[in-house]
Amino acid sequence: MLSPFAVAAEGMSPSANADIAQSNRDLRQQAAALTGANATAKELQRALAMLEKAQRSLTEAGQGVASPWLHLESYNNLLPLAALYSRIGRKEQALAALDQARLVLWYPGALKMLRDDTSFDAIRKEPRFQAMLDASATPERIWRGPASTQPYKVTLTVEERIAGLTQFWAEARHSFVYFDKVPHLEWDKVYMEYLPKVMAAQSTRDYYAVLRQLAPLLKDGHTNIWAPGELNGEFESVPPVRMALVEGRVLVAFVDDAALRQRVHVGDELLAIDGVPVHDYAKQRVYPLVSAGAPQDRDFQTYSVGLLRGRAVDTVQLRLRAADGKERDETLARNAGYQWPEAPQFKMLDNGVAYIRIDHFTDDSGLKAVEAALPRIMRASALVIDMRRNGGGNGAIGLEIMSYLTRKPITGAVSYVRGADAYLRASTGNLVSLQPLAGSAYVVQRAQVYEGPVALLTGPQTYSAGEDFVVSFNAMQRGLTLGEATGGSTGQAINFPLPGGGMARVCAKRDVFPDGREFVGIGVVPQIEVKQTVAGLRGGRDPVLERALVEVRKR
Repeated sequence: MLSPFAVAAEGMSPSANADIAQSNRDLRQQAAALTGANATAKELQRALAMLEKAQRSLTEAGQGVASPWLHLESYNNLLPLAALYSRIGRKEQALAALDQARLVLWYPGALKMLRDDTSFDAIRKEPRFQAMLDASATPERIWRGPASTQPYKVTLTVEERIAGLTQFWAEARHSFVYFDKVPHLEWDKVYMEYLPKVMAAQSTRDYYAVLRQLAPLLKDGHTNIWAPGELNGEFESVPPVRMALVEGRVLVAFVDDAALRQRVHVGDELLAIDGVPVHDYAKQRVYPLVSAGAPQDRDFQTYSVGLLRGRAVDTVQLRLRAADGKERDETLARNAGYQWPEAPQFKMLDNGVAYIRIDHFTDDSGLKAVEAALPRIMRASALVIDMRRNGGGNGAIGLEIMSYLTRKPITGAVSYVRGADAYLRASTGNLVSLQPLAGSAYVVQRAQVYEGPVALLTGPQTYSAGEDFVVSFNAMQRGLTLGEATGGSTGQAINFPLPGGGMARVCAKRDVFPDGREFVGIGVVPQIEVKQTVAGLRGGRDPVLERALVEVRKR
């Protein structure tokens, strides 16, 4: 039996202690194979010896305390140890193992296992066993926000509205890792300024109209507040068109409605919205709602994502100028919602160049597309990977894809979190400690690895785990990057509910290049910068891909 925390702890083992961590994993797996319901006394004793050896390897080296992640490894050992001690009648040792585990971690995921596993029946009524249950339940009790479980209703009480503001403010104060990037933001004053605003909100809709302005003050793409789904029609509806900022002009980039394409054309220039000049409209009505640090991310979220958002019941009037210079007004209904990323696309281009576009890592469809196309990729003269619309997801998928491009260990960003602030503040005064999360390189041996020329296309929409992919690609010096700077936002966010069914997140992990250079709030700049042009968009051309094909053919 393995503890429910094992996967998370093992995934974060520092490279310097990788051998100890791997040895512990191996011993636990071997022990688990011997401890089934029909295990003999001899098998249980063998499993016990393995787990004791694993735990001893941590304590003897003194690493159980010195390394945070090996400290967590001890938790993974102690729970199955307690279960085995209980099964063979060594109650005191079982309870002692739980006492030790309680000093390492309070983990809600252990609750169900502790309650349901019959291995603990011999000690289930002991007060120390109940103390372990209580400790495991504690995180949900102390981290759950006040009124955060209150479902949607038309009007929240003033206490509930204040609770939501307080929760977001407190979560950011405790865990946000980029306060240094907003040096003029007085977070305590922000709270006091927003307090009367949320108290005055007459409805849940009005409350979230105020609250949505709070997260953008922190200028981070992984720190956000979202209104409840019941209010999507108030805030998130858009017409079926997508705009793009090209050479300082706002152009129609895509029309997702066959009938509307007869009236609104790709390349039309947007001059005004509801009678307000488009750039003034963006600054006044959209910028305040955008959570972004890098200028290119702010522009993308403003002009391509948020510009036409609004209430579903309201039409939006656009002043358009066609390519021939003629101006006209178009009134559009907001009848569409968020457009999910498209499926991966693979094709062979001229001169045997393979092309694959991967728009997300939210599932393994991109990995499956690469693996399905691998026979053709292996014969290709060059490979172009288009990540310009990859908004992220699970970074592990990106690493698996990368493993088909190199036989070398794959390294990525170096990460930091805020450390033991409470103890350090108590002992030395106010400070914030940034502690590194050391990680091992990703290594997997593939039977086939593509070793030909590779070009990676990037842009402001290359985000989060998509951006992590670019950082690793650059660190490996695997190929050429072309296009525009990435969105400049990645990390690990703490997600939590707000009163009335809203959601929020606060970025708690800080990432930098392996050499210490920062890219969050800046973006990863490509080796060759190529941007779309007005003429290119209107002519249906892709200057970035065109340049990539020229470059890979040179190689």
